[in-house]
Amino acid sequence: MIRVVLSGLRATLARLLATALAVALSVGFVVATLTLSATFTHTTEESLTASMANADVLVTPAVAMVATSDPRTSTDVLLKVLPAVQAAAGVAGADVERLAYVDLHHGETRSVAQVNTLLAESVRWQTLASGRWPTSVTEATLDQPAAEAMDLAEGDTVTMAAVGSGVSPTELTIVGITDAQAAGVGTSASTLIVPAEALEDPALFAVSTSILVAGATDGAPASAALAAAVTSAVAGTSGVVVQTRAQAVDQQTALLSGSATVITSILLAFATIALFVASIVIANTFQVLVSQRTRELALLRCIGASAGQVRRLILWEALLLGVVASVLGVGIGLVGSVVLAELSRDGASGLHLGQLVIDPVRLAIGFGIGVLLTLFSALSPARRATRVRPVAAMRAVAAPASVRQGVVGLVAALALLVVGGTGLYLGATRSGLTLAVVSGVVSFLGILLCSALFIPWIVRAAGMVIGWTSAPARLAALNATRNPARTASTAAALLVGVTLVTMMVVGVTSVRTSIGDRIDEKRPVDLTVQSVDPAGMTPEEIDGVTDLPEVAGATAVDSARITITPAGGEPRVLAARGLDSAEVQGVARSNVVVPAVGEVMLNPTDAGALQAGDVVTVAGDVGSATLTVVLAETSQRKHATLTKQDLALVAAPVTKQLQLRLDDEVTSNQVQQLSTVILSVSDAFTVGGGAPERTYYEQILDVMLLIVLALLTMAVVIACVGVANTMALSVFERRRESALLRALGLTRGQLRGMLGLEATLITLVAAACGIGLGVVYAWAGLSAVSLQAQKLALRVHLPWDQLALVVVAAIVAGLLATVVPASGAARRSPVAGLLHE
Repeated sequence: MIRVVLSGLRATLARLLATALAVALSVGFVVATLTLSATFTHTTEESLTASMANADVLVTPAVAMVATSDPRTSTDVLLKVLPAVQAAAGVAGADVERLAYVDLHHGETRSVAQVNTLLAESVRWQTLASGRWPTSVTEATLDQPAAEAMDLAEGDTVTMAAVGSGVSPTELTIVGITDAQAAGVGTSASTLIVPAEALEDPALFAVSTSILVAGATDGAPASAALAAAVTSAVAGTSGVVVQTRAQAVDQQTALLSGSATVITSILLAFATIALFVASIVIANTFQVLVSQRTRELALLRCIGASAGQVRRLILWEALLLGVVASVLGVGIGLVGSVVLAELSRDGASGLHLGQLVIDPVRLAIGFGIGVLLTLFSALSPARRATRVRPVAAMRAVAAPASVRQGVVGLVAALALLVVGGTGLYLGATRSGLTLAVVSGVVSFLGILLCSALFIPWIVRAAGMVIGWTSAPARLAALNATRNPARTASTAAALLVGVTLVTMMVVGVTSVRTSIGDRIDEKRPVDLTVQSVDPAGMTPEEIDGVTDLPEVAGATAVDSARITITPAGGEPRVLAARGLDSAEVQGVARSNVVVPAVGEVMLNPTDAGALQAGDVVTVAGDVGSATLTVVLAETSQRKHATLTKQDLALVAAPVTKQLQLRLDDEVTSNQVQQLSTVILSVSDAFTVGGGAPERTYYEQILDVMLLIVLALLTMAVVIACVGVANTMALSVFERRRESALLRALGLTRGQLRGMLGLEATLITLVAAACGIGLGVVYAWAGLSAVSLQAQKLALRVHLPWDQLALVVVAAIVAGLLATVVPASGAARRSPVAGLLHE
């Protein structure tokens, strides 16, 4: 038997390559998914537990993870309970983590940096790359990425001051360089470590974030006992939460992703989908092989092989093929994981993976799935190979004209479609994400089972559009619908891939756009540069900011003092802002309310007895004017906003603010670097705006989309292999028909064109249906997420250019799928084709 199996594999090696490719890609998909999910989980845990590397228990404020009280007017609750925590039973060491944000000066460079206090050695989690820890308030360490970016080394000096004011400047000597923070979501901010005494100045606005507690013994039971002892020690103080390291990690992971396993679940869902696509492709491939070997298998039966031996022969071939292809797939998955992990570490995004986690158990799971999948997919063709009697199989057996679904299968498919569709709608509009996901899977399974009913009809309708152009076009349209089951099988794998790609592209694009729109609505200006200098900005400083290459547009906001006198009321002195309304609208990323000439805009909180439409007298040091009051919630508090033309009643207004619009393609890192450059123009400048937040989220979503699409691309490639396999089966079953058409005058080129049009029709319909379904499922998912995340309204945004690219890719895939089978059919002479049958 083994000799026959090996001989069969050698004889059909070329035909088995497509099946091996499908298996290898499927296994690679699974291995990459399992490896990346394990890496992401490990990276997330490392990032969240970085500060607890030597701690067993964490004490945090109850309301928020970071204390929000003003250190200048209130007592820090964590500093208050620290002595009690240190004295608790079983505590080997404890210290409080404190941080502040400061202006960091080095030469002409100014940036915003985070300052942490040097922790006690028992709970200190940072590590030194070189140098030593600071021992006085004039010494500090700096993280390695920041040191390289600012060209700083041990012995260099920097100046630290309160943000935006220059208050409490302190000159620090860099005495050590610390290692970069753990992988994960980075902030790109420089990090200094100083002794705790250096942050005692209230002007620095230092806050306590947590108390790290180290126990005398290790292990989960010891951590629980330590947490209980610390809880008892702080029992008299309200506003603090005591957690073990495991509890803190679970809570912070849930806050980061909504669930500790959500990312892994999504990736495993993609792997399941890839296996489903691969099972269709592999089953079709073995059906091709069995059909092409009908005479060979019948001959084996005639010379004495039993039906069981023939089945075992095919299954042995499937087993050997599955083993070899699965080994190759494990290698593909590992290489793909390495490439995707490296892409996420390129520094362009705020999300990056740490060291790749390669687990032999996960690799074995991927290998086993590939082998079992191949065997399972070969069962049906193996049974089919023994159903035909040997004598009948030696003769020509025409392919059946069509395969009709049974009544039971049709009822089951429609039931799944109706139940799943109803649940999907309810989940999207009322219940939430869980019902929507489950119902989406059920409804999509129903669609696949019903595909043999609607896809051939759609293909026939599409064929009628091109049928008038030529005889090969009419033949292609007819052939595409002669066997509905085969047409549906050809389209099914591609339908799954296109649906998933569309769903993810539309989903991520919609989330990206919705978050950007929300940020633009609340903070419509990319960057605002504010000067705390009473004299305002000089023309040189303004040019130094507006001439930067990343700045696409800018407008200056003037400041002055004016007096507003209502009719019959008392005069009030207010700070005034002068705008060029057209320039402001051009710089903003959303519609903003600005005053017109002859209007003065106030925030309703500052309006007092004034109503919209009231007429007031506005006076400056060189004149006065009668203006109409406009009230707007978005107007700056304690300021009156006018046009620059109306503010001319002040002799010499000063420019206190610049509003900047940045290039659309600017990245998060470029925004960070641009802020540093702007801060370096003047010590009086502060920088705000929506660009840092928007670009940060955009790049995280872009990285996630890159990884997801890279994984889904495998599913689409597998689907294209399935199209090629099914077309090969179709061409093989129609050898006599093709030969007869050639004998009646159809040229080789026309035959190839007919087969190409047939594949194109099927793939185009599959792509169109997939895009439609993908948009529907994306809408349902976005709506369900919006129900749970009530603060963010997610709207569907269709990326037409990317969807068009999907359609073009599907058409190209359909044409490429017919190259080999069409060339083989065209090369065969009509006489040989007729005689062979």
